[in-house]
Amino acid sequence: MAFLPNRSVAATPAPLPAETSGVIELDLRALPMPEPMERALAGAEALAPGGTLSVLTPWMPLPLLEVLAERGLQASAEALPDQGARVWIRRPDPHGPADD
Repeated sequence: MAFLPNRSVAATPAPLPAETSGVIELDLRALPMPEPMERALAGAEALAPGGTLSVLTPWMPLPLLEVLAERGLQASAEALPDQGARVWIRRPDPHGPADD
């Protein structure tokens, strides 16, 4: 599964996980601020090692990407054509494959 380095924002669409059957998706675009960031962080904290979360936000969440990087999570983001962004969040698995 390929991700952009921590704290990056993709100018082109971010690479999607190769296997998406176990990905949890949260659509937070209709929530008032600061709920999208709070819920995205709560979802990220609940991820098991190797787990992936897809979050739809109403904006390009640069502060969220910084916090995720500080917490040791992998993240990439892509702008959506209809406004907002999709953020892929992954908790590395220290016992998983070397490409984590």
